[in-house]
Amino acid sequence: MRLTLAQLHKLAMPYHCTEELDISDELTGFEDIRSMSKVIVEYDIHERGLDTYFITFRFKVDLIMQCAITLQDVPYTISAEAEEIFTTDDTIEEAFIITGQTLDTKEAVVTNVLIQKPMTVYAEGISFEDEGSIEEEDTINPAFAKLKDLL
Repeated sequence: MRLTLAQLHKLAMPYHCTEELDISDELTGFEDIRSMSKVIVEYDIHERGLDTYFITFRFKVDLIMQCAITLQDVPYTISAEAEEIFTTDDTIEEAFIITGQTLDTKEAVVTNVLIQKPMTVYAEGISFEDEGSIEEEDTINPAFAKLKDLL
């Protein structure tokens, strides 16, 4: 969603809107993401001061990810909610800074999709055991079997 500050000042707050957002270009560097649908985002915008806005957004996106073991395609849906502050005041920590005169939520949506994306996915029916969890059998070379009794 891109709105100018002038447009935001004219809106009745709280303001609610919905959009479909294509962020596939921003996620092309992630090799485990094979493809994705457009992100469906619902916004609730609340004014929190001069050119400062608190935005709650709910989003849903369908990903096709790569299985960490078999490299097969695995469908994965992300459905989550996030809250972000957008402001022109650069002294507010952990806020997205409004550059120029336009509030753009695309960076916040991309960031929150990446936060919700799992590190690895596995195809159905595939189980994975960490190397540290597999116990090695104590096999003794027959030539040294008698030495075991000395300990």
